[in-house]
Amino acid sequence: SRYKLEAELKTKNQLLETAKQQLHSRLAGAQGTIKELKEENESLVQEVEKLKKFQETCMVILESRNIDPVTGSNILEEEEKTEECRKQTTLLTEKLIEELRLFNQTTGQEKEALQTAMAKWESAEEQRHQSLEKHSSFQAEIKECSAILDELEHLLVM
Repeated sequence: SRYKLEAELKTKNQLLETAKQQLHSRLAGAQGTIKELKEENESLVQEVEKLKKFQETCMVILESRNIDPVTGSNILEEEEKTEECRKQTTLLTEKLIEELRLFNQTTGQEKEALQTAMAKWESAEEQRHQSLEKHSSFQAEIKECSAILDELEHLLVM
């Protein structure tokens, strides 16, 4: 039984040695992969640094030329256009306000003139009404006088 145990232990030992060798080879492969990845990472970090420097250079150039990095348009031109638009808006607003004041003043004068004309028209209407009453009264008197004259003529003829 002792030989049996020794034989089993030898077999297990060989299996362990085989497993150990496989693990060592895997470890070596993994270490190689890690080394390659570290080198690639260092390369990428250097590339990122170069790109950051390039980006900073580009931003300095854009700022020096007053160019908006997002739209690519000239900031100074945009500001000048905005300022010109604001000036035009202010000028047009002031002109509109002045025209509205003048319109308001003119309508006030027109309103006064209309009220004066309405008062004159009402006065003329009243005078016309009185004149019509006088005319009617005068016509009635003329008819009366004509009737009296006709009677007198008739009496005279008889």
